Amino acid sequence: MATKRKTPKKSSLEDRFQDLLDMDTPTIITLYGRPGTGKTTISCTLPKPLLLIDVKDKGTDSGKREDLEPGDITVFELESFDEIYDIYDYLEENPDKFKSVVIDHMTALQDFCYEKVMDEEGKSKMSQGMYGTAGGYLKEVINLYKGLTDLGITPCFNCQDRMESGDGEGEDQLLPEVGPSLMPSVARTLCAASRVIGHTYQFENVEKLEGAKVRRNIEFRLRLGPNPYYITKVTRPFGTPCPQFLVDANYKDIMKVVKGKWEDPTGTKKKGTSVKKKLGSK
Repeated sequence: MATKRKTPKKSSLEDRFQDLLDMDTPTIITLYGRPGTGKTTISCTLPKPLLLIDVKDKGTDSGKREDLEPGDITVFELESFDEIYDIYDYLEENPDKFKSVVIDHMTALQDFCYEKVMDEEGKSKMSQGMYGTAGGYLKEVINLYKGLTDLGITPCFNCQDRMESGDGEGEDQLLPEVGPSLMPSVARTLCAASRVIGHTYQFENVEKLEGAKVRRNIEFRLRLGPNPYYITKVTRPFGTPCPQFLVDANYKDIMKVVKGKWEDPTGTKKKGTSVKKKLGSK
C-alpha cells in the first residue's frame, strides 16, 4: 500500500519563494581556445585572491600584470587527478581563502583522468567502458567546482578547443562546431553549467595608411555573441546587448555583459554589427 505523502506546511514553502529581480545568479565561466590566445590572461583578472590550478599547462606567466600584488594569485601545480578532489575539500573547509578558482586547463585534467582510470583497471589503453568511467569522474569534478558558488567563490574552467565534424544527430548538428576539447558528454555538462562560454582567438587587424602602406597588429579577442560555428553563451537579462567579441577582455568587461550593462565604446548602435573594444582600454 502506497504511503500518503505529507503535505508540507504552507509557510515552509513560502519561505523558499524568491522574487526573480532579487536573485543574484552565480557566475560560472568557461573559456576555450588554442594555446596562447589569452585564456589564462583573462581568467587571471577574476576577483582576488585567486587560486590558479595549473594542470600541466606551465603558462602561468601570462597571468602576471603590473597591478598584481603579492598574494593576489596563488598557483597550485596539479600532479595527479585525485588532487583535484583534495583541493576542493580544502576550499570547502576554507571558504574565505579565495574569491576565485581557475582550472587551467580541463583538457589536461581529462588526460590525468584517463591515467587514473587505466591505473584502476590495470590497463594500458582506454576502452569504451573506461571512457564512461572517466566521464563520470569529470562530470563529478565540474559539479563540485560549480557548487563553489554557494561559498561565494567564482569558478572558471579553461579548455583547449576542438572542432566537431557536424555529422552528428539531427539537422542541428549538420554544421561543423567548435567547442571545448573534452569528451562530448563532459563538454555538454560543462556548457550547461556555465553562465558564460567564451572562445579566445587571435585576429590580425589590418589598418590602411596613406598610399599603399598598411599597419598590422594582432588583437586578442574573446568571442561571446551568438555564432553558428563556435559555442558561445552569456546568460544575461532579456533584451540587453552582447558584443560579438571583446578585445583585450577582462572579468569586469565580461560582468558588464552578464549584468546587461554593456555599452558599445565606439558608439555603434546598429543591430547585428560587431561590437569592438579598443585594444588596451579597460
